[in-house]
Amino acid sequence: MPIAKLNVSSFGSGVELKSALRKQHFELIIMDYHLGQGRTGVEWVQSLKESGFIRPGTGLIFLTSDRSPQTIGRIMDLQPDALLIKPYTIASLSRQIKHYLSYRQYIEPVLREMDNKQRPAAITLLRKKLREGVPPRLASDVGKLFAKLLFENDDILHAMRVYDDVLTRSDKVLWAQWGKIKCQYAAGLWPDCQDALSDMVTSSLARDSAFEWLASLSFEQKSYEQVETYLSQIKFSELSLPAARLKSIAYQKQDKVVEAIDLLQKKRAMHRSAKDRFNDFTFELAEFYLLLAEEAPSTNREESLSQARKLVGLAGRSQSDRQVLQKRDYLLAFSAILEGEDQKAAHLLESDYMDDYLRTEPSMLVIAAKVHHGLGEEGKASQLLALAKQKNSELQIISEQVANDDLIFNGGQRLGLNHDQAVMLNETGTKLFVDKQYLPAMKHFYDALNLSPETAAFGLNLLQCMIESDTAVYRKYGIRKLLRVVADMPLSESNHHRLTQLNLAAQTNAEKLMAPAINEDNKGH
Repeated sequence: MPIAKLNVSSFGSGVELKSALRKQHFELIIMDYHLGQGRTGVEWVQSLKESGFIRPGTGLIFLTSDRSPQTIGRIMDLQPDALLIKPYTIASLSRQIKHYLSYRQYIEPVLREMDNKQRPAAITLLRKKLREGVPPRLASDVGKLFAKLLFENDDILHAMRVYDDVLTRSDKVLWAQWGKIKCQYAAGLWPDCQDALSDMVTSSLARDSAFEWLASLSFEQKSYEQVETYLSQIKFSELSLPAARLKSIAYQKQDKVVEAIDLLQKKRAMHRSAKDRFNDFTFELAEFYLLLAEEAPSTNREESLSQARKLVGLAGRSQSDRQVLQKRDYLLAFSAILEGEDQKAAHLLESDYMDDYLRTEPSMLVIAAKVHHGLGEEGKASQLLALAKQKNSELQIISEQVANDDLIFNGGQRLGLNHDQAVMLNETGTKLFVDKQYLPAMKHFYDALNLSPETAAFGLNLLQCMIESDTAVYRKYGIRKLLRVVADMPLSESNHHRLTQLNLAAQTNAEKLMAPAINEDNKGH
């Protein structure tokens, strides 16, 4: 194709692409959706982005002959630079690539800053472009990137205004609809988020993703039956790995362990002929058995540990990928820790790839933290748990983020590290509050309260932040509910006095702050 001076590489599978990305960087990836029996193109892109193989500034064009709304919706969730439906002509592909290259040339300095992880600098450059006036043919691309960067830089309310501006002009722009929902979620505006998602379930392009989001919100509000109900609306064969994990954890929370195992076994069996997916679900089932063993008395772990080791052996066989080898060895080391075989666990950590956490997923970092804690390395365990939390906050898939949050919380609780983490979050939140950065301050106070739910100071700080910023609802708490929650905590005399003062302040502005804007009993939505 006579387009610019391009160096083009071609790969027959996601595995080949991943191997190439270890050695080189591509400015543009053109990806098909269906890649044979293994993972889809969307799943490969998600995985490669999360593990840092695809840089933030890399362009993405998707191709597919699959016109089903579910497939188109999944592709659009990734916000690609273009989507071409087969059969396409060379002229139409050439036109899309030329447009992307023209856009890329226009914002090249911005993309460079993104790849260097200098997001504020990238935003500054993009603001300058917007002030100078963006060429009309590039306006949509630049606007989409600007909103995305603002969101990733925690300037949530500004990002929401950008999405609102797009939707004012055309209320059916899918990337702007999802962008706004993500902003509502991040800003703690859960009632608004739930309302928008309830509308999205009627869209054939967004239906499955909307149900996955609704299930994730229900999980965070501990409404586990509702999680089942929402995820049951998605065809079983279309249930993603993160969604299947979320559903299995929801089953476990309700003491439905047999149903959880059955779910993961069925998903695993579905992909017996697709090695990548089969191994993904095999590892997932192994992790579930290990968590069951961890919760069982030490005298009653043998069966779960035996099943876990067998599954890890199957998924880890004939592997050369360092990430997979690290996962295999950490899972086996965790099994050894649970059996009291510390020497065996230590031996499994000797390979050079075990300490390379650059591409390790959050759930595996939690397992690694437990292994190192079991070996008496508490400092390293704490660092790994903090890294898991940081990495998880950067994930784009809501069900994966919510399921990981639960694993991180339970891991920290089991290792006795949650309160110390909560204290650090509260200190940062206090500094943000003093600087009147209320939204990030609320997030820190909220996370601190979740990690240490008996510490009244964290609840009082969140309450004060909500009242002073005129925020009636933040995530799962309305003002009314939070007042009740804090009142039920052990309170010192000074805390009791502070609660009384905050209650009076809330009552003074009751019309705005005390309206029952959220289902505060978490019995449904």
